[in-house]
Amino acid sequence: MYLNKALDKINNIKWNEVGTIISKEDADLGREFLRRVAGFYKEESIKPMKPMFTHIAKLLGDTEEEVEISKYCSSLVLETIVKNTSAKRIFEFYIQLSKYVDKNSEYEKYLNVYEPLIRIFERGGSFIFRMHELEIENVAYISMNEWYDRFVEMEPINIEGM
Repeated sequence: MYLNKALDKINNIKWNEVGTIISKEDADLGREFLRRVAGFYKEESIKPMKPMFTHIAKLLGDTEEEVEISKYCSSLVLETIVKNTSAKRIFEFYIQLSKYVDKNSEYEKYLNVYEPLIRIFERGGSFIFRMHELEIENVAYISMNEWYDRFVEMEPINIEGM
């Protein structure tokens, strides 16, 4: 159920528009992603890792092989995502978490962690993780220095309607 919803969400992105629409609101989506990742680490009492490596399903105990996006998504998705390995990883993490939640529904609440980054793509934007920052392409650079401390207590950003 959750896997099918995730795949529908990903495959219904207008992939030919990704990276073509610039919106300042996408920076808020990036910050909200970081806040949600920090909240996940706090709630699960797990030592924070860099957000680009936050594979929630694995951190919760998933022992299945890592998902390859090519087995789940359309060729248009693959053509676009192959150019952006950090986005590819986030989408793979999201798919794997969806599969894991299908068997462990108590973790459903964590599906929304990746939502802000996916929404950037849905809106025609793009992001990339760099060594010390999250770049919302052509919009903002969000520093990863002490990211957890900066985002764990941040007020939520209402992303409904974005």
